[in-house]
Amino acid sequence: MKIVCNACGYIGDAKEMTKGSRKKEMMLWCCLVLPGLLYTLWRQSSDGRYQGCARCRSTDFRPLKRKEWKQYERSGQLAF
Repeated sequence: MKIVCNACGYIGDAKEMTKGSRKKEMMLWCCLVLPGLLYTLWRQSSDGRYQGCARCRSTDFRPLKRKEWKQYERSGQLAF
């Protein structure tokens, strides 16, 4: 999905990201096995994933239509 981020102004592809923290996940696995397992399963489920800005990880973006994307492409405003 092509996006324009309202937070940082990024124009490009959205990135699929995982909610939560890897550090917290490792801590739960080391201390308590069952909560660690449940946390890992939540992070890998569809509820634990979201689309966000590739630059600032914000969810505050606007999807671009194909026509708008082509205009950005022609004007050279895309970040590569």
